[in-house]
Amino acid sequence: NIDIYALRLRDLINLVKDRTNKPKVNIIAHSMGGLVARRYIQIFGEEDIDKFIMITTPNKGISGAISDYCGLIGESRECQDMHEKSLFINKLNDPVKQPDKVKLYAIIGQGCNMKLGNGDGIVLEENAKINNAALYYVNGTCNSFGNVLHTEILDIEKYHETYRTVAEILKQ
Repeated sequence: NIDIYALRLRDLINLVKDRTNKPKVNIIAHSMGGLVARRYIQIFGEEDIDKFIMITTPNKGISGAISDYCGLIGESRECQDMHEKSLFINKLNDPVKQPDKVKLYAIIGQGCNMKLGNGDGIVLEENAKINNAALYYVNGTCNSFGNVLHTEILDIEKYHETYRTVAEILKQ
């Protein structure tokens, strides 16, 4: 489940800090990886992280058909954690457990008409938003052949705006 990934992330962060001799790291996470990093912050605190960039992260969970079929293509425990009404998502979004020292950024995909609203083909735009984060939007499209903005947003050739946004944030 996502809690286990957060524990593993701790090892990676410690390794990077040790090898770079830096007190903090920047995290760039895509999709569920953003939830893993958010959970890491809740468990271990925010002292290790300077900037945290989330790309198409389902901060308020997944819903609709995506949630219904998640277990077919993903691990069932991860899918249960990511459901918009799960205990995990509720704990993750507890207002008193939100970071106040880490600089948060969310890159949100929009332009795909999903059954429940606008989004990136996997995550609804509204579910990608998170309080206390600077929000950036990348407009794109989805087609019926399985090409969705949610994953293609990482393709620099198609969506160079994603790379430009990340580079701009890291320069700040």
